Amino acid sequence: MSPPPGDQIPDQPAAGGETQRSIPTPFLTKTYQIVDDPSIDDVISWNEDGSTFVVWNPTVFARDLLPRYFKHNNFSSFVRQLNTYVSKLSVNQISRSPIKLIRL
Repeated sequence: MSPPPGDQIPDQPAAGGETQRSIPTPFLTKTYQIVDDPSIDDVISWNEDGSTFVVWNPTVFARDLLPRYFKHNNFSSFVRQLNTYVSKLSVNQISRSPIKLIRL
């Protein structure tokens, strides 16, 4: 399985010429953990080729899963936060229907 996605920031040179990798934000790490859990594939899962994820049941997702990982159960807030990362991807990488995010 792939590691959780990080910010879409290229490797940055660190002091001494070494490359410093970006660290995934807590939001992305938690989202990855939720999507990667096969026991809840009926609510949220990777698509067939594993390149994006789909929220199949937003009601159950908000009521049962969001409060376990985040300090709220507001699906709109989750989508708004997700959009801050999706907007960093190029337009041809984004699938907009239903809610999908490119898997890195």
